[in-house]
Amino acid sequence: MRVLPVPHVLSVAVVLAASSLGTPVQAQPRAPIAFDLPAGSLDATLTEIARLTKTVVSYDPQLVRGLNAPAVQGVYTTDGALRAALAGSGLESARTSDGTLTLRRAPGAQTTTLAPVTVSGLLPPVDTSGTYAVRVTNSATRLNLSQRETPQSVTVVTRQRMDDQSMRNLDDVMQATTGISVVQSGSERSTYQARGQQIDNLQIDGVPVNINNPYSFDAINKPTTEIYDRIEVVRGATGLLEGAGNPAASINMVRKRPGYETTGVMTLSAGSWDDYRTMLDVSSPLNEAKTLRGRAVTAYTNSGGFQQQAGKENTLFYGILEADITPATTVTAGLSYQKDRNQGYDWSGLPTRADGSFYPMSRKTALVGDWNYVNKRNTNLFADIKHEFDNGWKVTLAGTWLSAKSDFLGNYTQRSTGDLFTLNPRLFHFNDTQWGLDAYASGPFQLLGRQHELVVGASTRKDDFDYHGGRDASYRYLVDMNNLGAFNPPAPTGLDVDMWQYNITQKQQGIYTAGRFSLTDSTTFLLGARMSWFEYDRFAQTTVRTESRYEQRGKVTPYAGVVQDLNENLSAYASYTEIFKPQENIGVDGGVLPPMTGQNYEIGLKGEFMDRRVNTALALFQTDQKGRADRIYDIDLCPPGVLSCYRAAEKVRSRGVDFEINGAITPAWNVSLGYTYTQSKYAQGPQAGQTFASTFPRHLLKVSTDYRLPNQWNKLRVGGSVYAQSGIYNDGSSGGVDYKISQGAYTLVGLHAVYDVNKNLAVQFNVDNLFDRHYYQSVGNTDYFNYFGAPRSFRLALRATF
Repeated sequence: MRVLPVPHVLSVAVVLAASSLGTPVQAQPRAPIAFDLPAGSLDATLTEIARLTKTVVSYDPQLVRGLNAPAVQGVYTTDGALRAALAGSGLESARTSDGTLTLRRAPGAQTTTLAPVTVSGLLPPVDTSGTYAVRVTNSATRLNLSQRETPQSVTVVTRQRMDDQSMRNLDDVMQATTGISVVQSGSERSTYQARGQQIDNLQIDGVPVNINNPYSFDAINKPTTEIYDRIEVVRGATGLLEGAGNPAASINMVRKRPGYETTGVMTLSAGSWDDYRTMLDVSSPLNEAKTLRGRAVTAYTNSGGFQQQAGKENTLFYGILEADITPATTVTAGLSYQKDRNQGYDWSGLPTRADGSFYPMSRKTALVGDWNYVNKRNTNLFADIKHEFDNGWKVTLAGTWLSAKSDFLGNYTQRSTGDLFTLNPRLFHFNDTQWGLDAYASGPFQLLGRQHELVVGASTRKDDFDYHGGRDASYRYLVDMNNLGAFNPPAPTGLDVDMWQYNITQKQQGIYTAGRFSLTDSTTFLLGARMSWFEYDRFAQTTVRTESRYEQRGKVTPYAGVVQDLNENLSAYASYTEIFKPQENIGVDGGVLPPMTGQNYEIGLKGEFMDRRVNTALALFQTDQKGRADRIYDIDLCPPGVLSCYRAAEKVRSRGVDFEINGAITPAWNVSLGYTYTQSKYAQGPQAGQTFASTFPRHLLKVSTDYRLPNQWNKLRVGGSVYAQSGIYNDGSSGGVDYKISQGAYTLVGLHAVYDVNKNLAVQFNVDNLFDRHYYQSVGNTDYFNYFGAPRSFRLALRATF
């Protein structure tokens, strides 16, 4: 490995920022400040100490390569924090003649070289980097690894990027995330796809929340971004931590945590379609010793929408407390509450002509009455306890409880004849209760003279999804698509809310382990597995009563990966991961079909550049899902009394490439670029060779950037975003007529500008869909599920910090 001819200098961005504000760079010890740095690589810890203390620390990078630092938590001077970070490393800090700090080997210290490793531990409580990249993530394995050390495709959308692009909810974040496609099946209901498959789970601080029920987002509020520090996405099969699901991706939303200093942010914004929003975020220690800390976020929105009748009122509250009950033990507890009231709820979108061509309609068209609505109330309680032992091991127990309740009155259209459609109102009440627990221990261990890492954990969760509703049997209204000016449906008056009743209960338990083994100074091997137990019960009472139940016991999903450092900046990797998904279809033997299995094969290159401010990744992937149900139409082959049966014959395969760049090209210039090519086809079964997931674009390009102007213009940041995708389509047959619904390729452009009035006040202006591109974001069938994308919009925000 090449030794740099000049010292590595930390905190360049901080020093430059401090200089631009007229603040002298500190060359002498400062007053003590509070630190809350996790155990991790020594390089990353030194970077944070230098940044927080506005101190220059220079050293040869080979001195710290492969070394780890313990957690630095408490109140320290700069020198004290460095001593704590360097404990056991064989290094010490010293001041040069000009007052800056450098590192050197301590007298008498042994010069043992350890393999590159990052000890598992707590992640930073808040993202204070101000960039589009992060140092570590643990969403793939529970081990705190850099993206370069993780042998899977990982994207992290930071708080800074969410703020710059004015991302308001999870749809906005996923729209900007590499390799993810957002599909609308309701104006307040979305699904997310990756590698040709639907994403089944969300994680909140690593604890999964199930979203694979067809009506999950009719009950669960669409997550808003104000309470999250960052959102991490691992693409491919993620069965190690999630258990059951599709080989698509894992979305982990990481909550904001309290800090050791009193800080606050208040934002007021106004945008197109009478969109008004206020947000207050305050964090502070609650006692003199700073062992008790709290944070609260509250937000309120009142807005219209680009569609007729649309209106939304949203109330959000988030509160969290952290307490250091001992120097090594921290307990956290909190809650979030979100209440949405949506007027003019568009449950099913727009129809097309019988051949799949679109009717000539304005984008404000919505086939809803002023009586349509969806109202949601979500409460989430959570807690965790974390303890760190002197030997570097940590134990974490985390739990969450979610109660999601909603009421909605929506409608869908169904072709009657020609261009006439019936309007079909439906009233439903939803009640979704979920809880989950995750316990794990992680830390380093020695084997064969080298240092390795291990995580061992267990998790359990349950989702009890109950809903009931019905229709108005006497309701009759025809929609004439050639005379939409006359559209004025009366409100239904005879809705029977107890006509249909459903309950779906899912339970999962699992134990998992993963190790990161240092084979040589430049080679690491990751190996892990999960054993899962899954139960599914479904009850339905419509015109008849039906029940189904199936379970899977002791299902093993392996995880394996290898990372080979090529030089100081680049690593090559390869990985194999699995996941499984139970299904309730009946086979020819009368039993439930075995679960589908998902596999992800991936090879690639990852890099760290510009003093690790920039992450890059290039991946080639293949994702398979085997054992998909293939219906048998010969009733004589089915068991007695079974009207339809299946065989586990179909297999789908997605192949493609991911390419990413994220981070700070310079301290003043942030960039994020992601490109994905995906080709999905049936690989086995009657449809072998045909396209699978045609509503997922083959090409996805997502770019965003932000640049602070130099010299006298340095109070102004400007930037923009580009979203480009290839065409999508859905084809089939309805009423004996073949159809194909297509949306061609399109590109969306956004711009933003942020002006710092002073150090505590900034004004931000955002424009989305700058060129007012007309397009359908999602395509469905000839009756419904075709949704217009949003027109050009503007937003002006005032942000005050204190």
